[in-house]
Amino acid sequence: MPTLKGRVEPLFASAREPQLTKCAACGIEVDLPFRCNYCENYYCPEHRLPENHDCTETWRVKALKSARAISIPVQTGSGSGVHSMLLPARTRSMRFSTTEIEHLILGTALVTAAGISFLYGSASSALALVIATVIFAMGFILHELAHKYVAQNYGLWAEFRVNTFGVILTAISIVSPFKFIAPGAVMISGFADRDRMGLTAIAGPIVNIVITVGLLITLPVLASTPIYVAALYGAAINAFLALFNLIPFSIFDGRKVYAWNKRYWVVIFAVALLLTLYAYFLLGAI
Repeated sequence: MPTLKGRVEPLFASAREPQLTKCAACGIEVDLPFRCNYCENYYCPEHRLPENHDCTETWRVKALKSARAISIPVQTGSGSGVHSMLLPARTRSMRFSTTEIEHLILGTALVTAAGISFLYGSASSALALVIATVIFAMGFILHELAHKYVAQNYGLWAEFRVNTFGVILTAISIVSPFKFIAPGAVMISGFADRDRMGLTAIAGPIVNIVITVGLLITLPVLASTPIYVAALYGAAINAFLALFNLIPFSIFDGRKVYAWNKRYWVVIFAVALLLTLYAYFLLGAI
Protein backbone atom coordinates (compact mmCIF):
# COMPACT_ATOMS: atom_id res chain seq x y z
CA MET A 1 0.00 0.00 0.00
CA PRO A 2 1.53 3.39 -1.01
CA THR A 3 2.36 5.70 1.87
CA LEU A 4 1.51 9.41 2.15
CA LYS A 5 5.18 10.20 1.68
CA GLY A 6 5.24 8.28 -1.60
CA ARG A 7 2.29 10.26 -2.86
CA VAL A 8 3.57 13.70 -1.89
CA GLU A 9 7.18 13.43 -3.10
CA PRO A 10 6.37 13.24 -6.84
CA LEU A 11 4.27 16.40 -6.51
CA PHE A 12 7.16 18.33 -4.97
CA ALA A 13 9.55 16.85 -7.53
CA SER A 14 7.46 18.15 -10.44
CA ALA A 15 7.12 21.54 -8.76
CA ARG A 16 10.90 21.80 -8.48
CA GLU A 17 11.31 21.16 -12.24
CA PRO A 18 10.02 24.23 -14.13
CA GLN A 19 8.95 23.89 -17.74
CA LEU A 20 11.60 25.60 -19.87
CA THR A 21 10.80 27.30 -23.17
CA LYS A 22 13.31 28.14 -25.89
CA CYS A 23 13.61 31.74 -27.01
CA ALA A 24 12.57 31.94 -30.67
CA ALA A 25 15.38 34.45 -31.32
CA CYS A 26 18.49 33.11 -29.58
CA GLY A 27 17.43 29.60 -28.55
CA ILE A 28 18.26 29.82 -24.85
CA GLU A 29 15.87 28.13 -22.45
CA VAL A 30 13.96 30.32 -20.01
CA ASP A 31 11.46 29.41 -17.32
CA LEU A 32 9.47 32.68 -17.64
CA PRO A 33 9.27 33.47 -21.36
CA PHE A 34 7.66 36.57 -22.83
CA ARG A 35 5.00 36.07 -25.50
CA CYS A 36 4.98 38.62 -28.33
CA ASN A 37 1.48 39.99 -28.88
CA TYR A 38 2.17 40.40 -32.60
CA CYS A 39 3.98 37.30 -33.93
CA GLU A 40 2.84 35.19 -30.89
CA ASN A 41 6.24 33.55 -30.39
CA TYR A 42 8.03 33.23 -27.03
CA TYR A 43 11.25 35.09 -26.16
CA CYS A 44 13.77 35.63 -23.40
CA PRO A 45 13.90 39.00 -21.54
CA GLU A 46 16.57 40.31 -23.92
CA HIS A 47 14.48 39.68 -27.04
CA ARG A 48 10.99 40.30 -25.64
CA LEU A 49 10.38 43.56 -27.56
CA PRO A 50 9.30 43.35 -31.24
CA GLU A 51 12.24 45.49 -32.40
CA ASN A 52 14.70 43.19 -30.58
CA HIS A 53 13.66 39.95 -32.28
CA ASP A 54 13.03 41.24 -35.82
CA CYS A 55 9.31 40.64 -35.40
CA THR A 56 7.69 39.65 -38.69
CA GLU A 57 4.59 41.56 -37.63
CA THR A 58 6.39 44.80 -36.73
CA TRP A 59 4.14 46.65 -39.15
CA ARG A 60 1.30 46.18 -36.65
CA VAL A 61 3.32 48.07 -34.03
CA LYS A 62 4.05 50.87 -36.49
CA ALA A 63 0.41 50.97 -37.47
CA LEU A 64 -0.73 51.56 -33.92
CA LYS A 65 1.92 54.23 -33.30
CA SER A 66 1.14 55.95 -36.59
CA ALA A 67 -2.61 55.92 -35.97
CA ARG A 68 -2.12 57.44 -32.52
CA ALA A 69 0.36 60.02 -33.75
CA ILE A 70 -2.06 61.54 -36.27
CA SER A 71 -5.11 61.39 -34.02
CA ILE A 72 -6.82 64.33 -32.34
CA PRO A 73 -8.84 64.18 -29.08
CA VAL A 74 -12.60 64.71 -29.43
CA GLN A 75 -15.60 64.42 -27.12
CA THR A 76 -18.91 62.83 -27.98
CA GLY A 77 -22.22 62.89 -26.16
CA SER A 78 -23.53 65.43 -23.67
CA GLY A 79 -24.08 65.83 -19.97
CA SER A 80 -23.11 62.78 -17.97
CA GLY A 81 -22.78 60.78 -21.18
CA VAL A 82 -19.71 62.62 -22.49
CA HIS A 83 -16.97 60.31 -23.78
CA SER A 84 -13.47 61.18 -24.94
CA MET A 85 -11.74 59.41 -27.81
CA LEU A 86 -8.91 59.82 -30.29
CA LEU A 87 -10.22 60.55 -33.77
CA PRO A 88 -7.76 60.38 -36.71
CA ALA A 89 -7.08 63.73 -38.36
CA ARG A 90 -7.83 63.91 -42.10
CA THR A 91 -4.89 64.00 -44.51
CA ARG A 92 -4.64 64.44 -48.28
CA SER A 93 -1.37 62.74 -49.17
CA MET A 94 -0.65 59.07 -49.86
CA ARG A 95 2.31 57.64 -47.97
CA PHE A 96 4.22 54.48 -48.90
CA SER A 97 6.75 52.66 -46.75
CA THR A 98 9.64 50.62 -48.17
CA THR A 99 7.98 47.44 -46.94
CA GLU A 100 4.71 48.33 -48.64
CA ILE A 101 6.45 49.03 -51.94
CA GLU A 102 8.11 45.60 -51.77
CA HIS A 103 4.75 43.94 -51.09
CA LEU A 104 3.11 45.89 -53.94
CA ILE A 105 5.83 44.75 -56.35
CA LEU A 106 5.39 41.12 -55.30
CA GLY A 107 1.60 41.33 -55.49
CA THR A 108 1.71 43.00 -58.91
CA ALA A 109 4.13 40.38 -60.25
CA LEU A 110 1.89 37.53 -59.09
CA VAL A 111 -1.26 39.12 -60.48
CA THR A 112 0.48 39.84 -63.80
CA ALA A 113 1.67 36.24 -64.11
CA ALA A 114 -1.80 34.93 -63.26
CA GLY A 115 -3.29 37.35 -65.78
CA ILE A 116 -1.01 36.12 -68.56
CA SER A 117 -1.93 32.51 -67.82
CA PHE A 118 -5.62 33.42 -67.84
CA LEU A 119 -5.56 35.48 -71.03
CA TYR A 120 -3.00 33.47 -73.00
CA GLY A 121 -4.69 31.95 -76.04
CA SER A 122 -7.58 34.40 -75.96
CA ALA A 123 -5.69 37.45 -77.20
CA SER A 124 -5.38 37.86 -80.96
CA SER A 125 -1.79 39.12 -80.82
CA ALA A 126 1.14 39.67 -78.48
CA LEU A 127 0.22 43.36 -78.21
CA ALA A 128 -3.35 42.48 -77.26
CA LEU A 129 -2.07 40.04 -74.62
CA VAL A 130 0.19 42.71 -73.09
CA ILE A 131 -2.60 45.31 -73.01
CA ALA A 132 -5.12 42.89 -71.53
CA THR A 133 -2.62 41.79 -68.88
CA VAL A 134 -1.81 45.40 -67.94
CA ILE A 135 -5.52 46.20 -67.59
CA PHE A 136 -5.96 43.02 -65.54
CA ALA A 137 -3.12 43.92 -63.15
CA MET A 138 -4.08 47.59 -62.90
CA GLY A 139 -7.63 46.62 -61.98
CA PHE A 140 -6.28 44.79 -58.93
CA ILE A 141 -3.66 47.39 -57.92
CA LEU A 142 -5.92 50.43 -58.38
CA HIS A 143 -8.65 48.65 -56.41
CA GLU A 144 -6.32 48.27 -53.45
CA LEU A 145 -4.85 51.77 -53.77
CA ALA A 146 -8.37 53.20 -53.72
CA HIS A 147 -8.91 51.59 -50.30
CA LYS A 148 -5.57 53.01 -49.17
CA TYR A 149 -6.27 56.54 -50.42
CA VAL A 150 -9.66 56.82 -48.70
CA ALA A 151 -8.38 55.30 -45.46
CA GLN A 152 -5.35 57.61 -45.33
CA ASN A 153 -7.57 60.54 -46.24
CA TYR A 154 -9.44 59.82 -43.00
CA GLY A 155 -6.16 59.75 -41.08
CA LEU A 156 -6.03 55.96 -40.75
CA TRP A 157 -2.88 53.90 -41.12
CA ALA A 158 -3.25 51.90 -44.34
CA GLU A 159 -0.67 49.79 -46.17
CA PHE A 160 -0.82 46.93 -48.66
CA ARG A 161 0.43 43.56 -47.43
CA VAL A 162 0.62 40.20 -49.15
CA ASN A 163 -0.32 37.18 -47.06
CA THR A 164 1.05 33.66 -47.27
CA PHE A 165 -2.28 31.98 -48.05
CA GLY A 166 -3.13 34.48 -50.79
CA VAL A 167 0.33 34.23 -52.34
CA ILE A 168 0.12 30.42 -52.46
CA LEU A 169 -3.35 30.42 -54.04
CA THR A 170 -2.36 33.07 -56.59
CA ALA A 171 0.82 31.15 -57.46
CA ILE A 172 -1.22 27.98 -57.95
CA SER A 173 -3.60 29.96 -60.19
CA ILE A 174 -0.73 30.64 -62.57
CA VAL A 175 -0.52 26.95 -63.54
CA SER A 176 -4.06 25.89 -62.68
CA PRO A 177 -7.27 26.35 -64.71
CA PHE A 178 -8.97 27.46 -61.49
CA LYS A 179 -8.20 31.09 -60.64
CA PHE A 180 -8.12 32.67 -57.19
CA ILE A 181 -6.14 35.87 -57.58
CA ALA A 182 -5.85 37.73 -54.28
CA PRO A 183 -2.23 37.81 -53.05
CA GLY A 184 -2.92 40.46 -50.43
CA ALA A 185 -4.98 43.41 -49.29
CA VAL A 186 -4.71 46.83 -47.67
CA MET A 187 -4.39 46.55 -43.89
CA ILE A 188 -6.03 49.39 -41.94
CA SER A 189 -5.47 50.51 -38.36
CA GLY A 190 -6.94 53.31 -36.28
CA PHE A 191 -10.37 54.40 -35.11
CA ALA A 192 -12.93 54.01 -37.85
CA ASP A 193 -16.68 54.32 -37.47
CA ARG A 194 -19.20 52.66 -39.78
CA ASP A 195 -19.21 55.57 -42.25
CA ARG A 196 -15.43 55.56 -42.64
CA MET A 197 -15.27 51.80 -43.05
CA GLY A 198 -18.12 51.85 -45.55
CA LEU A 199 -16.59 54.60 -47.70
CA THR A 200 -13.18 52.92 -47.58
CA ALA A 201 -14.68 49.57 -48.60
CA ILE A 202 -16.79 50.93 -51.46
CA ALA A 203 -13.86 52.80 -53.03
CA GLY A 204 -12.28 49.64 -54.51
CA PRO A 205 -15.33 48.35 -56.41
CA ILE A 206 -16.11 51.87 -57.64
CA VAL A 207 -12.65 52.06 -59.24
CA ASN A 208 -13.26 48.74 -61.05
CA ILE A 209 -16.66 49.97 -62.24
CA VAL A 210 -15.14 53.22 -63.55
CA ILE A 211 -12.47 51.24 -65.44
CA THR A 212 -15.16 48.96 -66.90
CA VAL A 213 -17.35 51.84 -68.07
CA GLY A 214 -14.34 53.63 -69.57
CA LEU A 215 -13.30 50.56 -71.54
CA LEU A 216 -16.84 49.83 -72.74
CA ILE A 217 -17.16 53.41 -73.99
CA THR A 218 -13.98 53.03 -76.06
CA LEU A 219 -15.05 49.72 -77.65
CA PRO A 220 -16.78 51.29 -80.71
CA VAL A 221 -13.58 53.21 -81.46
CA LEU A 222 -11.48 50.06 -81.10
CA ALA A 223 -13.83 47.79 -83.08
CA SER A 224 -11.52 47.54 -86.10
CA THR A 225 -8.26 47.33 -84.14
CA PRO A 226 -6.40 44.27 -82.80
CA ILE A 227 -6.78 45.46 -79.21
CA TYR A 228 -10.60 45.36 -79.23
CA VAL A 229 -10.67 41.93 -77.59
CA ALA A 230 -8.05 43.02 -75.03
CA ALA A 231 -10.16 46.02 -74.01
CA LEU A 232 -13.28 43.85 -73.83
CA TYR A 233 -11.52 41.29 -71.63
CA GLY A 234 -10.30 44.12 -69.42
CA ALA A 235 -13.84 45.44 -69.07
CA ALA A 236 -15.23 41.99 -68.23
CA ILE A 237 -12.52 41.26 -65.67
CA ASN A 238 -12.89 44.61 -63.89
CA ALA A 239 -16.67 44.26 -63.81
CA PHE A 240 -16.30 40.80 -62.28
CA LEU A 241 -13.76 42.10 -59.73
CA ALA A 242 -16.26 44.71 -58.60
CA LEU A 243 -19.08 42.15 -58.41
CA PHE A 244 -16.96 39.54 -56.60
CA ASN A 245 -15.72 42.02 -54.00
CA LEU A 246 -19.25 43.25 -53.32
CA ILE A 247 -20.34 39.86 -51.96
CA PRO A 248 -21.83 40.84 -48.55
CA PHE A 249 -20.10 38.11 -46.55
CA SER A 250 -16.85 37.25 -44.81
CA ILE A 251 -13.82 39.45 -45.62
CA PHE A 252 -15.26 40.97 -48.81
CA ASP A 253 -15.84 44.69 -49.26
CA GLY A 254 -19.53 44.03 -49.71
CA ARG A 255 -19.98 43.07 -46.07
CA LYS A 256 -18.72 46.47 -44.88
CA VAL A 257 -20.69 48.36 -47.52
CA TYR A 258 -23.88 46.44 -46.67
CA ALA A 259 -23.43 47.12 -42.96
CA TRP A 260 -22.85 50.82 -43.69
CA ASN A 261 -25.65 51.54 -46.18
CA LYS A 262 -27.87 48.83 -47.64
CA ARG A 263 -29.27 51.10 -50.36
CA TYR A 264 -25.81 52.01 -51.62
CA TRP A 265 -24.87 48.33 -51.61
CA VAL A 266 -27.97 47.36 -53.65
CA VAL A 267 -27.30 50.09 -56.22
CA ILE A 268 -23.59 49.41 -56.71
CA PHE A 269 -24.09 45.63 -56.66
CA ALA A 270 -26.77 45.93 -59.34
CA VAL A 271 -24.52 48.13 -61.47
CA ALA A 272 -21.62 45.67 -61.15
CA LEU A 273 -23.90 42.74 -62.00
CA LEU A 274 -25.33 44.43 -65.11
CA LEU A 275 -21.88 45.47 -66.33
CA THR A 276 -20.55 41.94 -65.79
CA LEU A 277 -23.44 40.35 -67.70
CA TYR A 278 -23.13 42.87 -70.53
CA ALA A 279 -19.35 42.50 -70.86
CA TYR A 280 -19.51 38.70 -70.90
CA PHE A 281 -22.39 38.84 -73.35
CA LEU A 282 -20.16 40.83 -75.72
CA LEU A 283 -17.37 38.30 -75.19
CA GLY A 284 -19.71 35.48 -76.10
CA ALA A 285 -20.67 37.26 -79.31
CA ILE A 286 -17.07 37.35 -80.58
